[in-house]
Amino acid sequence: MSGRSDKTGGGQAADVAARWFVRLQDDASTGDDWLAFETWLGESAANQAAYDRVERAWVEVEDAAAALTPPTAQVAANDIVAAPLRRRFDLATPRRAASRQGSSRRTWVLGGAALAASLAVAVVGVNQWSGASSETFTAPLGETRQVTLADGSHVWLNAGTRLDVRLERKARHVELADGEAVFDVTHDPARPFVISTGQRDVRVVGTEFNLRQREGDFDLTVRRGVVEVRRAGATAKPVRVAAGYRMSAHRDARPVLVQTTPDHAFAWTRGQLVYEAAPLSKVAADLSRSLGTPVRVADAKTGELRFSGVLVLDGHDAVLRRLEGFAPVRAEPSGEGYVIRRR
Repeated sequence: MSGRSDKTGGGQAADVAARWFVRLQDDASTGDDWLAFETWLGESAANQAAYDRVERAWVEVEDAAAALTPPTAQVAANDIVAAPLRRRFDLATPRRAASRQGSSRRTWVLGGAALAASLAVAVVGVNQWSGASSETFTAPLGETRQVTLADGSHVWLNAGTRLDVRLERKARHVELADGEAVFDVTHDPARPFVISTGQRDVRVVGTEFNLRQREGDFDLTVRRGVVEVRRAGATAKPVRVAAGYRMSAHRDARPVLVQTTPDHAFAWTRGQLVYEAAPLSKVAADLSRSLGTPVRVADAKTGELRFSGVLVLDGHDAVLRRLEGFAPVRAEPSGEGYVIRRR
């Protein structure tokens, strides 16, 4: 696909933007595709404006299609989703819907994008959010929460998370000092979306990723798009994390970037916790937040045990019995919570 900037008129830029949109909804899209897209996007203001119009037009097409869908068909579509809380995110992100419904869905994406391209050329005066707001969102222990920001971005907060959000005319700022959240950020090149974790700044334009900042440990997994990460206050060139990659760092240690399966990091949104050789102290801390009940390890040596497995969050006793089956430990009631001891 040609990545040239528009030199001859809005029609050419709109055509290229529509082809980029279709490509990036495909499951076969790669991190290199997203990097090439970001390069094309930054070549001219015309490219950015054309893609914005295609994306906004697509949202209108999706909304119109949802309004025409019979109620019975909507129920059947929802039944495909494992966790009811995922529905809003699935409807807001065409790429994930395409992966579930196969070629028929992809045909709809192709046709819808063509329609979006035609609308993008014709519709110039589409209203965009351009105001300013400041809000704080929290998810208490034992609960997760979904919120939609004023700019249309979707955020899913894990248990025990606080977000301070400040949306301005030229930038969008979020503070996540301690917590975990999935971000599905509305594409808006004119207003970069910057998340501060205290130690690092995460900058995005429009993408989807899971970000975890807990007790000084940083963990970022990107499922769609490209995310830039740099030290807070630093001027050095940022590290770019593409879809299918994970960046993690223990406190002030140098970050590690590895290829990964993004769905593992997003598992908590499906009511699951997935671990690969994680220290038991981390598992216990996660269970405390997710269950809303204190869970601790008996001693430092127990906390150093490594755990790999999937824990389904279907009730206090069931989760802890499952942990006992996977690891050489036992979970004993203690006060208002539980203590994990070595067997």
